[in-house]
Amino acid sequence: MKSATVRAIAFLLVAASLGTGHAAAAQGTVPATAMPNALKFCFEETPALPWRSRQKRGLYFDLFNAVARQLDLRFEYYPQPWRYCLAEVAAGRMDGAFAVALSPERRLVFAYPPGAPNNEGDVLRVDVTVLIRRKGTAVTVVDGRIVGTDKPVGVLPAYAVADDLARMGWSLDTASRDHLAQLARLSRGELDAIVLSAFRWDQLRAAGGVALDNLEALPEPLLTKRHFLGLSHPFVAAHPELAERLWATTREIRNSAWYREREAAAVARELRPRDAQ
Repeated sequence: MKSATVRAIAFLLVAASLGTGHAAAAQGTVPATAMPNALKFCFEETPALPWRSRQKRGLYFDLFNAVARQLDLRFEYYPQPWRYCLAEVAAGRMDGAFAVALSPERRLVFAYPPGAPNNEGDVLRVDVTVLIRRKGTAVTVVDGRIVGTDKPVGVLPAYAVADDLARMGWSLDTASRDHLAQLARLSRGELDAIVLSAFRWDQLRAAGGVALDNLEALPEPLLTKRHFLGLSHPFVAAHPELAERLWATTREIRNSAWYREREAAAVARELRPRDAQ
């Protein structure tokens, strides 16, 4: 499903939800909504260690399992292609997703913690992106514009950074759903540049399992994205108090010494050169 279709679906759903609420208020009644037995969250199925894996292991699951225990709730997790996950949340078939970058397009699909983006305590992860090119090429960024190539820039499909770059006028190639496939295409010359998480770039170099010798990252960061727990608009409309408790408890545990220690150790482990482990 294309990004424009997702936005259209989200707009119609939110409008319908608001219309129902206004009608009920006019009649002096508020529809009763039973507490859900379980909350359903989807997440991008492509692994991004140490935060998530398709097997539901990683820091995000440590975090949200702790949130569920503290609130005496049951969470169900569904690995999905990110584009499909967005559509499921927009349709109200999923209660939310993690971790969701903040952007105008995403606000049509997700409700964010009330303090976002200014309250750093609500941030699950900060992701800095960089431009990767082949060594010896002139591809670079000048005043927000890509120069030195006529080819589209590789970026993962349905990610908020793709929306940001499209708004900036960049031509994008979203054919690959995996960073390794994008790097291979870049190395072969099918692409002249790709956008990659700086952490992922450092992680791959530490692993030493991919031929990266002919590639380099531009020294200046491209974009910085903050990621949050996003809840569906229908869920928040039906359970506003529970939504507030979810965000508050996530904030509390996310910033606890217990979680910060786990996060620091997991990140350090992923960036340690494999021959040093």
